[in-house]
Amino acid sequence: MKRREIDIFGVLVGIVIGCILGFFLSTRINIEMPIENEDEVLALVGNVYLLQIEKTTNPGNAQNILVDINSKGLYAVAVLYGNNYYIYGGIANTESELESLKLEFSSKGYNPIIKREYILDKPNIVIDEENKYKFYSECTDNLIRSLKGEKLEISAETKTNPANLELFSAMLTINSIQNEKLLSEIRLSIYKMITEDLN
Repeated sequence: MKRREIDIFGVLVGIVIGCILGFFLSTRINIEMPIENEDEVLALVGNVYLLQIEKTTNPGNAQNILVDINSKGLYAVAVLYGNNYYIYGGIANTESELESLKLEFSSKGYNPIIKREYILDKPNIVIDEENKYKFYSECTDNLIRSLKGEKLEISAETKTNPANLELFSAMLTINSIQNEKLLSEIRLSIYKMITEDLN
């Protein structure tokens, strides 16, 4: 009988100590509140949203889709990644920014989807080539800045020795463009160049 009383006492003491430790730990841990607009927070950490129109493995088919899209007054690019051509009609900072463009493509007979992609790790494929890694990291950061409506920051090193002249020229152009439609097309082209160069 005496042993049973000690066991119960030990259990009670353990529960009390556990409650006290739990209380002190909970005051030390930063508990985050639910996020109201998850899209915007995710975009802050390197995600972009893409409007995918089609996907094909055939380069001729990809070209035909682009011709058809252009004939309907819309713009898209074919991005070769792996063995697939992804036809994208838009890129944005948040999903909601692509909704009206999605409706426009839908009204012309397409079945587009919006997908989220994390792009900050793309330059890791050339991490052993310091100049290329810095260049593509800067381009990726600047693409995200541009999608947020911020000015691009181009380093002196990139101006002196760009790893891709066409991509560098597109980056230089963005800060001076006022036309939103043209700006969207340049951003999509920049995404295409970064993705294909680091494929």
